[in-house]
Amino acid sequence: MAVARAVLVLLASTAHAWMPDANARIHVKYGEETSEQFVGNSTAPDHFRILDKDDFSIVVGGRNAVYNLSLYDLSENVDQRLEWQSTDAHRELCQLKGKSADECQNYPRVVARSHGRLLVCGTNAFKPLCRRYDTSRQNHRVEEFDGSGRCPYDPEHNSTSLFTDGQLYTATAADFSGTDPLIYREPVKTERSDLRILNDPSFVGAIASTSHAYFFYRETAVEYMNCGKAVYSRVARVCLNDKGGPHTFSERWTSFLKTRLNCSVPGEYPFYFDEIQATTELINGIYGSGNTRNDIIYAVFTTPQNAIGGSAVCAFAMRDILDAFDGPFKGQESMNSNWLPLEKEKVPHPRPGSCVEDSRTLPDSGVNFIKTHPLMEKAVPSFLARPILIRVSLQYRFSAIAIHPQVQAMNGNKYDVMYIGTDDGRVIKAVNVAANDGSFDASVDEYSRNPVRTAVISEVQVLPSGVPIKQMHVALTTEKLIVASGDIIKGVSLSHCTNVLSCRECVALQDPHCAWDSKEQQCSWVGNRQFPNPERFLQNVEYGKTEVCNKLPALLPERRAKQPSDTVTQDDVRNEILIEVVETNVVSEDKATNNHKHETDLLTVEAADGNIYSAQALLTAVVASCLVTLMLGFVIGYLFSRRFRHPFFADTSPFNEQHNHLNRLSPLETPLNVNSGYMPPRSKNVNMVANVGPLVKQDNLHLELGKDRSLDMRNSTESLDKDLKCGTLQKVKKTYI
Repeated sequence: MAVARAVLVLLASTAHAWMPDANARIHVKYGEETSEQFVGNSTAPDHFRILDKDDFSIVVGGRNAVYNLSLYDLSENVDQRLEWQSTDAHRELCQLKGKSADECQNYPRVVARSHGRLLVCGTNAFKPLCRRYDTSRQNHRVEEFDGSGRCPYDPEHNSTSLFTDGQLYTATAADFSGTDPLIYREPVKTERSDLRILNDPSFVGAIASTSHAYFFYRETAVEYMNCGKAVYSRVARVCLNDKGGPHTFSERWTSFLKTRLNCSVPGEYPFYFDEIQATTELINGIYGSGNTRNDIIYAVFTTPQNAIGGSAVCAFAMRDILDAFDGPFKGQESMNSNWLPLEKEKVPHPRPGSCVEDSRTLPDSGVNFIKTHPLMEKAVPSFLARPILIRVSLQYRFSAIAIHPQVQAMNGNKYDVMYIGTDDGRVIKAVNVAANDGSFDASVDEYSRNPVRTAVISEVQVLPSGVPIKQMHVALTTEKLIVASGDIIKGVSLSHCTNVLSCRECVALQDPHCAWDSKEQQCSWVGNRQFPNPERFLQNVEYGKTEVCNKLPALLPERRAKQPSDTVTQDDVRNEILIEVVETNVVSEDKATNNHKHETDLLTVEAADGNIYSAQALLTAVVASCLVTLMLGFVIGYLFSRRFRHPFFADTSPFNEQHNHLNRLSPLETPLNVNSGYMPPRSKNVNMVANVGPLVKQDNLHLELGKDRSLDMRNSTESLDKDLKCGTLQKVKKTYI
């Protein structure tokens, strides 16, 4: 019943924030639409990675080459290709260390452009190297130097880089085995082999502000290392003007701090998505009814691999990240102590982690404090106080994300259109249609901010099933979504307006890119475009309904016959649940006061077939299912125990005083002159057991004369067995008193 009670409490506390199974309006199977693609090496793995981009092209690192691809059709600009192979000696040494021939190639992982120079760093057969090229002289190589700390050894290692203010910041591993992580900007780096700084991190992204560089990653949480392995998502921060510390800290960050990212379903028992997988660039947009501007970053999170496959999209505001870093520190008194908030009196001045004009003049006490207290107490909350999209599936998890920022709808409202990639080749398009509601003022409590109503617009199988999407990029100039996997790069449409042919279906998409053209009688692309007569276009992103569609003429028969079917088959939605976090079911205070009912009694849940179920009915169903499961388990357990019961217990009874076989008088001990049909009265038996080991306590052998002889048989035999294991039984006597 404890489990059932916990489930009930969880449902009651979060029922207002969850909606059940829902599906995308448009489904496109693999191969149903044409798209441009680029394939580098068709006979060997490429381990593609998008390294740089501009308005017209992307730079991709592959097997022994750097490709420059046009965003219009993904054709290669061959004259800008860089070919760079590892030497035979490096490849042979790599294979001698146990790596495969495919791993022992050169895979460029870092590209940075500055003042006519191009910096390229590659894995170089697990011996990283960097080169600088002069782009004004047809990519003439200028110099070559060691790339350790700038580039990972393994092409599949999760690392990230950031080029800002003419400096390269990298977060990677600096050794062959990948066990020496660091955040590096020449010559400053994080402390080596210190689990409090970085503990087996997996870096997924980086951004820069005017004064700081931020790195997003997941790592084993140091807070709970004594209780087992737990993975947390983190954001770490360093100052751009950090020159290192004084004396022995000259090559160490003096401003490194980190804190947790909180992507969870709120409630009395929050459900956390702890493993960050990918991030977007920093996005500046208008959110809420007050036209408030915020800098936010989107990220995708998942549950651990050994748990049910859950994924979520959360957004984080830069002001919330700054607040977390300005909050209290965490610390522990000893290695085995819990991490607790640190009193302000114990924080030295100037405040550790703050940016100063010359970090080399900082006192040693402040630098030592950062080394032992890098973790902040306050976690960074989600921008909307909850995930924007949650999906539970046995088939896939979220793996990448890209944003078409601030797409303007026909009514002037702006929306961030999300494209979420999965590890089985799908792209899910969604939008928070409530992005222009509520308040986002810094003084507003996070749980009082705007509601989340996420519309899932489409689900497209871009890559073959089972092929994970690694990266995505929205090309605004060509209005295409660039999708990258390990061995193929594709360009697909940002929307599928033409897949629907009726006014009602077009408006129901709730897609800021699409609107119904009442003149042309078609669903047209209108994203971020200005029209001289916008009244001819019908669109309702907020609610997906309009009465005007009912007044329009019906489709011509020939056009209706051509309408594609978007019916979702059973195979497409098997083992899959889409959860949209909403607050539309929350009962207002006035209504709750008038009805005098509990909030959860008034909540409703709409099923896929259109039926309406109350939260009370849902709780009743859960209780009933738990009770039935418990009863069934009890019956099965009882029958199972009876079936496999040991013969030793067949005739035993707790009321039988002579349950111990050592206390029974065997027939051989009966006097020979006694009639077999007569048994004389016996004196009390005393068992004396002598062991080679330590003396056995008398209470374990039941030698006390006043001891109750109706002791439980199991306790008696277990005590005896325990004593027998401590030494070898030598002799047993029976003495009659």
